[in-house]
Amino acid sequence: MEQCSYNGDGFRIVSESDQCPLWEKGSLPCRFGWTKDCFFCRFSNFRTSEYRERMEAESRTGKLYSICRNEKNKRSDTDS
Repeated sequence: MEQCSYNGDGFRIVSESDQCPLWEKGSLPCRFGWTKDCFFCRFSNFRTSEYRERMEAESRTGKLYSICRNEKNKRSDTDS
């Protein structure tokens, strides 16, 4: 099992294909149908306009990563 990574604020770093038991459907429509991937979760940054603009400006090689903003997925002080 892969070790979870966290940013400086303690939020979990997720890849576009991660799946999470705390997944919640986003409010934006999805042309592929709803999946349980973090890419489509309302807590990830993948679908924010700022993230999309940044990805359009940067090269698209390899796997995409984002931050999960779900407080329940945040690293606690005991996890460090």
